[in-house]
Amino acid sequence: MNKEVLHNYVFGNCSPKEKEMVKHWLDESTQNKNIMEELTRIWEVSPGKRIEVDTYKAWDAFSEQYFSYKDSKTSKISKGHALNTGKGHQGPRHRRLRKSKFVAYAIAAAAVILLTVMFYHFVGFSTTDVSPELVKQEITTEKGQRTTIRLSDGTRIHLNAESHLSVAADYNRDKNRIVYLEGEAFFEVASDKQRSFEVHTPRSVTRVLGTEFNVNAYPEDYKVQVVVSEGKVMLGSGESGESPEVRLIRNQKGTIFSDGEVTASKVSDLGIYLDWSRGRLTFRDSPVKEIEQRLERWFNIEVTIAEEITSENRLLTGSFKDVPLSNVLHSIALSLDMDYRREGRTVIFEDS
Repeated sequence: MNKEVLHNYVFGNCSPKEKEMVKHWLDESTQNKNIMEELTRIWEVSPGKRIEVDTYKAWDAFSEQYFSYKDSKTSKISKGHALNTGKGHQGPRHRRLRKSKFVAYAIAAAAVILLTVMFYHFVGFSTTDVSPELVKQEITTEKGQRTTIRLSDGTRIHLNAESHLSVAADYNRDKNRIVYLEGEAFFEVASDKQRSFEVHTPRSVTRVLGTEFNVNAYPEDYKVQVVVSEGKVMLGSGESGESPEVRLIRNQKGTIFSDGEVTASKVSDLGIYLDWSRGRLTFRDSPVKEIEQRLERWFNIEVTIAEEITSENRLLTGSFKDVPLSNVLHSIALSLDMDYRREGRTVIFEDS
């Protein structure tokens, strides 16, 4: 199947004749449907600006290896019939057959590995080990990118899209373990009763000994939110951390507002705040402005919502995992009684 036709089919740009051709190809086998599903994920879930992958070249590489595997299987069967000349025959032809079988399996494995690597590369997930050397470490994600960082003490940090993390030069060597955050991150802090772990943002300081919690501190937001999933944390406002601290335990959320006020409340559903770290995009009674902002960060797109929609109290509840962008947009538009259209990397929502 021609790669350009498949690409046009995914984005709704093919002719009626090409559409029928693709549908016929999909009906031929489950394997074709699986290939189409993976290609849809690759082509529709875009990476951040730092990751540059030619999707057509990726298809060429996959196609070449996949169809080489099919040819090898066909060749193997025909040779098998020709070699059926008697019991126990172990001549040169039989050895070539076994070699061909091995190569076929190797090609099939390579195709699977290639497609898996391409998928995770495009989704924007990665893992970084932070060096224990005495230099300040800077990790930045752009829209559409998420990463996991492993610190030298065993602490794991899941950094959300469009976020920045700085690790102090003396991390894990001084009395305190300190990191600096702008954006959002989920922390799995390695326990150390002798040294606390601190997350500094421009408006807050979160201090713990060993626990799991999420910090949402995007610069454009009017508040900082800290949600605790395990253990306990101390949360204070201000970079200096000299203001009174609020103690938070499991299933509690601390909020610091722009005026420095700190509040604590119970959380009934941790998934609302933590699902992103598990690769799931979740909305709970989310207004359209929040939907716009989170779609832009998650998929690295630009979203425009008509003014008459933003002025109304339309709320979205839903959850998406490993779902193509087009399906997400369709579900949101249907749920909120909207229409949408795509112009390149821009998505425009209008009243239906």
